[in-house]
Amino acid sequence: MPEQDDVNISRSDIEANVAAFGFEQASDIDLYEKLLKEGFKVISDALSEHDQMFVDTKFEFGYVNDKDGNSKLIYMDEVGTPDSSRIWDGAAYREGKIVENSKEGFRQFLLNHFDDADILLNKDRMPEREALARDNDLPLEAMMNVSRTYTGVAEKVTGSSIQLPENPKADIIKVLRENYDLID
Repeated sequence: MPEQDDVNISRSDIEANVAAFGFEQASDIDLYEKLLKEGFKVISDALSEHDQMFVDTKFEFGYVNDKDGNSKLIYMDEVGTPDSSRIWDGAAYREGKIVENSKEGFRQFLLNHFDDADILLNKDRMPEREALARDNDLPLEAMMNVSRTYTGVAEKVTGSSIQLPENPKADIIKVLRENYDLID
């Protein structure tokens, strides 16, 4: 089976290519399917309580060793976040509009902002993509739109207002330095 991003696959595709899909054993496919269904339902139900629709997501799985050294399949990496999911506003949807609370708006901004969108879409052009990111500052408003999307979802889910710090970069650097010893 050729490697591709964002392609629909069937269970039989996975069963025929167990190792290629990263499974240690075929019996893990049952657990994978169970975790997919349960994970989607848990997040969907929680969001629906806040009139948000969980319409699409990407779950990433991996293996870790438990305390006894046994390999265990788990969810990992940004489960249910606007970065990996499409979340629509329920009230807007009932009015015939789609208000998406995900990174899609930012993605579309980037594709329209740069002259050659293929650099952002083509994995064979990674050096050019890295140079594009390194050599170009994005407008502050574009970054604030992303922030508003993410904080908006968090505020709906938690029911609490999120106050942005005056200098978020300094705060992040401080946490990375003091809590994780990652920055000198």
